[in-house]
Parts: sequence; C-alpha cells; structure tokens
Amino acid sequence: MKISWKNWDEIPKGKLKYFAELFAKNESSQLIKNVTTELRILQISPDIYFPVTINDTEWESSFVCSPYNAYALYSKDELLMEVKNKFIQYPLLFIIHLLSKWLKFGQINKNVHINNFLLSTNPYPEWSGLEIKEITKFIQLQYPDHSIIFRSLNNNQHQHLLKIFEAEDYKLIGSRQVYMFDLSYEKWLKKRNNRLDNKLIARKNLIFVDHAAMGEFIEQALNLYQKLYLKKYSKYNPQFTLAYFKTVYQQNIMLFQGYKDHNNVLKCFSGLFIIGDTITSPLVGYDTDMPQSEGLYIHAAQLAVIHKFKTGLRLNLSSGAPKFKRMRGGEPSIEYSAIYLNHLKWKRRIVWKSLQYVSNKIGVPLIEKYKL
Repeated sequence: MKISWKNWDEIPKGKLKYFAELFAKNESSQLIKNVTTELRILQISPDIYFPVTINDTEWESSFVCSPYNAYALYSKDELLMEVKNKFIQYPLLFIIHLLSKWLKFGQINKNVHINNFLLSTNPYPEWSGLEIKEITKFIQLQYPDHSIIFRSLNNNQHQHLLKIFEAEDYKLIGSRQVYMFDLSYEKWLKKRNNRLDNKLIARKNLIFVDHAAMGEFIEQALNLYQKLYLKKYSKYNPQFTLAYFKTVYQQNIMLFQGYKDHNNVLKCFSGLFIIGDTITSPLVGYDTDMPQSEGLYIHAAQLAVIHKFKTGLRLNLSSGAPKFKRMRGGEPSIEYSAIYLNHLKWKRRIVWKSLQYVSNKIGVPLIEKYKL
C-alpha cells in the first residue's frame, strides 16, 4: 500500500487513535509544558501507524523531541548533579558549552522523529521493517531539510530492524543502556533481592490501588512524578500537565497502578504504556521525602514487573538505577537511534557523524564497562 498521512479520525479505534486525537485537539505545550512540536500520524501498512513529530529549532524542548536537549542541556543537568568536584566539573561544563554551539551550528533539532510518543522510551509494534526504504523516501520528499530519526531501538529486541537501518545507510548512534525483563516468574523469584522486596512490601502494608481506583489519585500521581523527575533529576524531563495525565488515564492510553497509605494518600505509582509485545513504564513517581528504607521505589518498580508476569509480555524498564535492575533480573541492552542524513548539507552531516563517533567509540564502551 501507499504510505500516507492520516488524520486521527481515520485511524482504527484504540490507543493510537486516542493519542492522536489528544495531540490534534491540543497544542503540545498544553500537554507537556516543555515540548513544542508538530505531531502527525503516518500509515505505513494496513495495520501499522506511527506517530511522527516534526521540529526545527525548539532548543528548550525536552529531549523527547530535541537531540540538542539530550546532548547539551540534559547532560549539563546530569553533570551538575553527579560531579561535585569543581576541578572536574568546570572543564566538563566548558566542553558542554562548546558542544552546544557545535550542535546549533549543525541545526541538530531540525528533524523528523518517527514512532515518537514523546516518551523517554517509545516501544514499537511488531514490525518487519520492510517499509523502511519507502518511509525514508516519503519523509525525504516531504521534509527535505530534516534529518530522519527512529529512537528507542535496542539490540535485545530490534536486531533485525537495526540491520535493515544500516543496510539503508542509516547511522546508528548509541544513547544509553536499558534493562529488559523477559525471564519467567520462577527465575525471577529465585533472585534473592526479589524475595527480599516481596517481604518488604508485605511488611510496609500499603494498600494496592488498581487502575479502576486510580481515578481519584491522578493529581497526586502527577505531583509524585514531578517530585521525582523534575525536582530530583532534571527539569528537562517531560513536564506533563494534569490534562495529559487525566486524558491518558481516562482513555486507557496508559495503565495506572499505585500504593496508598491508610490515610488514603498515594505514596507511589506506575503508569504503564504498552505497544505490541512490550511494556514500558514512562510515568513513575514516589514520595521522595520519605526515607529510602520505606522502599517506595521498590513498590513502584515491582508494579511493572508483576504486570509483565500477568500478561506474558516483555518489559523494557528503561535506563537508570542499573545495579538495582541487574540484581533483580534485568538484562542490559544498548539503545540506539537510527538517523538518516544522506540528503542533508555537509555541515549537518558532520555534526551527526561526530556525535556518532563520540557515542559509539567512547560513550557506549564506558556504559558497558561500568555497567551504567
């Protein structure tokens, strides 16, 4: 069939239709405060549709649609949080400053992201990848000055897609290490840390809140997300609004679960996003004011793992907390972005190729060596 753009009301009923409708009826910044983008829907086969975001500059947008943010702004935040030694910090900040100018010179934010749900991890439907060449030609004709990007490809799930992308002359740039959970419940239970987690959860005696009952806690869930991702980590994480949380809950775009205390206060939650055979957990939050001994992160993380066992699907628990995830059965997998550049001017290509060299030759080996 011919690849084409579709309006939200032309899409079959389901999760993607509701997602497309949400962004068709609202500006992106009304849903995610720090995201400015245009979102369209691309049909590539009778039953496969991809959300597509189009950007030009938008330097302050979150990394979910801005490579500039990912490599410059977010990296700066991480550096300030993790490296306190000023003799190390200042030279690295200077390097990031130079990098930011280099990225702007290469117009790195002038891009089209395909299969972009504006989440930290974008799961893919079951897809052969046979349409990659056609998609590339189609987008290239529609947006001749934009790079073409597919994010969230990991070498655990997407080896066949990565090979096709390389064959079609896409550049693969390693970004981070994600953790896949695809073990059986029996093997998971053999892990000592999982047994200890179960005992801790039972001992704390919090009350489980299923999706149906989470409706009254959506505003509390948003507050917990903001405390964790925006205040504890970085303001460049997606700044979801209450309108976004309410809609993705009400339309069942995401599955919400949590734990509350006996005073009816939500203490932690997980919002699961499922596409194809993959579960992700892009919305997570817990009361960061409580001591670590309360195990609220353990409560939240295990919600996703238990749902994986209930459904038999694979769980991509994204990056972060690597030691925690490894000790509980998570298998590390390098995540890549596939980027098509051949139609761009030399200065655009050279910026991306320099990023590819630094990421693949320096970043990925360091990630693997130190098990990040």
